[in-house]
Amino acid sequence: MTNSNIDPNNFTQKDLMIHLLDASLHTVTREELKENNQNLETNLKKDISILDIKIENLNTKIDKVETNLNTKIDKIETNLNTKIDKLETKIDKIDAKFDKIQYLIIATIVTVLLKDYIISLIT
Repeated sequence: MTNSNIDPNNFTQKDLMIHLLDASLHTVTREELKENNQNLETNLKKDISILDIKIENLNTKIDKVETNLNTKIDKIETNLNTKIDKLETKIDKIDAKFDKIQYLIIATIVTVLLKDYIISLIT
C-alpha cells in the first residue's frame, strides 16, 4: 500500500504503521546512500592520490630513461664522428696514393712512346 492508495477518511492504525515504515525505509535508504556516497568519495580520493603517485613515479622513471638514452646517443655520436674522421683521413691517404700511381702510369706511357727518340738522343 502506498501513500496514494490511503483513504484519509478511513485512516487506520495499520495504515499509519505502513506509512511510518515506508517513510523510515526511505530515510534509511537515503542515509545509506549518503554514507555510501561519502565512502565512494573517500575511496575515489584515495585512488586518485595513489594514481597521482604512480604517475609521478612513472614520470621520474621516464625522465631517467630519457637521460640515459641521451647520454648513450651522445656517446654513439662521438664514436661515429671519430670513426668518420678516421675514414676521411684514410680516404685522403688513398687518394694521394692514387694520384701518385696515375703520375707513374702517365710517365711510363710517355717513356714507352718516346723510347726510340730518347735512345737516339743518347747514342
